[in-house]
Amino acid sequence: MIKKFHEKLQEIVNDVNHMGKLIQEAVENATASLIAGDRELATKVVEGDDKIDELEMHIEQECLVIQAEYQPFAKDLRLINSINIIAIYMERIGDLAVNLAKITRRLEKHKALFMTPEIMDLLKEMVNLAKLILAKALKAFKNNDAKLAGKLDELDNELDDVQKVLFKKLFASVVGNNSLSNEEFALYLSNISLAIRYLERIGDQSVNVGERVLLFLTGDYKILHEEG
Repeated sequence: MIKKFHEKLQEIVNDVNHMGKLIQEAVENATASLIAGDRELATKVVEGDDKIDELEMHIEQECLVIQAEYQPFAKDLRLINSINIIAIYMERIGDLAVNLAKITRRLEKHKALFMTPEIMDLLKEMVNLAKLILAKALKAFKNNDAKLAGKLDELDNELDDVQKVLFKKLFASVVGNNSLSNEEFALYLSNISLAIRYLERIGDQSVNVGERVLLFLTGDYKILHEEG
C-alpha cells in the first residue's frame, strides 16, 4: 500500500513538472510576442491556456483523491497540500501570460509609434528577470532544492527595482507629450503599464511557488508569513 501511494504521489509530481513546462512555454511565447509584436505567437498563447487550466483541475482532483484514499501525514501531507497550492499559482502565471499576449494583440499597430529604445530595454530586462525567477522556482520544485527556493526573493527585489525605474521613465514620457490627448497614445500607455504589472506578478507568483517548496521541505510555516 505504501508503495502504491508513493507511485501515485510521483504521478502527481510529474503532472506538476509538466504543468511547469507548459507555463514556461506560455510565458516565453507571451513575452516574445510582446517584444516583437508577434500576433500569431500571442494567439498561440491564448489558445493554449485551456491545457494549463485542465491540468490544474486534474492535479487538484488527484490531490483530493490521494488524501482521501491513503490519509497521508507529516511530510507527505505537506507535499500534497503544497502541490495543490503550487498548481494554483502556476495556473495564475498561465493567466498572466494570456494577459500579456492579449496586450500584444491590442498594441499591434500602436507600440512602434510610441515605444522608446530606453523603455524597450527596460521592458526586456523585466522580461528576462521574470523568466529567470520562474525557471528557478520550477527547478527548486523539481529538485527539492530549498537553498534555491530561498534565493528567489533576491531576484524578485531586482525585478521590483526595474519595475520602479520603468514606471518612472514611462510616465516621464507623458510630460510635455503632445500625443497625450491622442487615443492611440492613451491605449499604448495603459497597456504597457498593465504589461509591466503582469511581469511583476509573474515574479511574485513564482516566489510563492518557492515559498511552498520551502514549506513542504522544512515544515516551517513561518515562511508564509515573513515579509520580503
